[in-house]
Amino acid sequence: MQSFLPIAVFLGPSLKIDEAKKILDADYYPPISKGDIYRIMASGVETIILIDGVLHRKRAVWQREICDAINAGIKVYGASGVGALRAAELQEFGMKGCGTIFEWYRDEILDGDDEIWLTYGDAPDNFRPISEPLVNIRYTLLNAVKDGLLRAEQAEELIGFAKNLYYPDRSYQQLLKSPVLEQLSSLALADLTTYLMTKQVDLKKLDAIQVLNWQAEASQKQDIIPSKFNKLELPVPEILSKIVEMTGFIRADKICTGRELLLAVKQDVNLLKQMQINLSKQCFIREWAQQNSIVYPEQNLEADLAKWEKVHGIVCNLKWLQSNGLTLCSYRELMRDRLAIDWMTKQGPKYFGFKWNLDISVQEELQITDSNFSSISETELTVLRCKLSQRYFILDWAKQNSISPGETLKSYLAKKEQESICANSLNLDVYRLLLKDIAFEDWIVKQGPNYFGISWSFPSALCRELQITGKAAYLLKKN
Repeated sequence: MQSFLPIAVFLGPSLKIDEAKKILDADYYPPISKGDIYRIMASGVETIILIDGVLHRKRAVWQREICDAINAGIKVYGASGVGALRAAELQEFGMKGCGTIFEWYRDEILDGDDEIWLTYGDAPDNFRPISEPLVNIRYTLLNAVKDGLLRAEQAEELIGFAKNLYYPDRSYQQLLKSPVLEQLSSLALADLTTYLMTKQVDLKKLDAIQVLNWQAEASQKQDIIPSKFNKLELPVPEILSKIVEMTGFIRADKICTGRELLLAVKQDVNLLKQMQINLSKQCFIREWAQQNSIVYPEQNLEADLAKWEKVHGIVCNLKWLQSNGLTLCSYRELMRDRLAIDWMTKQGPKYFGFKWNLDISVQEELQITDSNFSSISETELTVLRCKLSQRYFILDWAKQNSISPGETLKSYLAKKEQESICANSLNLDVYRLLLKDIAFEDWIVKQGPNYFGISWSFPSALCRELQITGKAAYLLKKN
């Protein structure tokens, strides 16, 4: 299994990687782009530092993935480039900023992301800067004002000139061609030229160094981000599906993605079909629980979690978590939700105050399926009880939301009533009612949560189930 350090830094043109490594021991990655945080979240990373990121050649890093990392217990810092911009945007969600550029964005001195734009070389060229970012020009001109080479209004005009240049063309050489400087005497222009060529300040580099030093010191005194901060609203199904595709699963030789996992599971049509049914049912039961203010007892978590891991043969160590694309925090959060569904199903409707006789329901179900009580095993009986409990919650959810059986059920019911299954001790009216309930549940589940306006993503639910059962690692290894 590939080993990872607890700190990950996304770095590009702001600072050479050799210089950065002398300051902070960390895993260094190229400028960050969309999905890169999801890809490494399961690596065991504890702190992420965003310095540089892509803005044009690829999709920029998502605000949501930063927030999801923070919610998973990972500390996220930003400085210099994209990191400073995102930190200013997300400080109320728990991201921490560092450096002058971050402060300028935070205090709304800067309002455009083009301030940090620049062109730079590729990785083999060590991401060498080619153009000059506007923040560097701005800072250098402010220093020129302090040193008496420019008036404040002249500096502002020069900044405006630079801002109007296409960002790959921004440089001090271009700045010296500004019409603003035509007002200067030849001596003053020569002094300013010398100043800009010899005393230009790389503010992005200074901020990058600062955040690395800051983290190096914080690692020794356990700098902690406050745990209370705002959270983003739950994403819509389309966003959930994208998150799944970007999730990283740590293999011995590489990091796989959720996209690869979904492609792997699609090869097993029967598994996919059964998962669609099971996960759809879980969603409706979850909705019923939320509508009825049902809360899973927290004191049950550890014991139920231990049983779950025993049943599924899970040894919840770092290797298992990484290979299934999980952090300990995300695993426990997903399990809390999943165990709540199992707990409700096991307790049954009667536990929640509903008039429901499980034994009678079992007898009626066996009769309608022409089965003999004495011939089924205890395991089969347990499965049947859960099935009936699930049906009750799903149908009650439909009742509470004024959902009635569709016209498509009529032909199904008519056909079944003509069959000889009811040639047993069941009253015909009871038989018809049971058959209607079975058909109604099947119809609801087949339509799926989205049909009824519930925000739900099957790929996301599928991925989560595969993760917490350990099947994700198995499927990726198999493929």
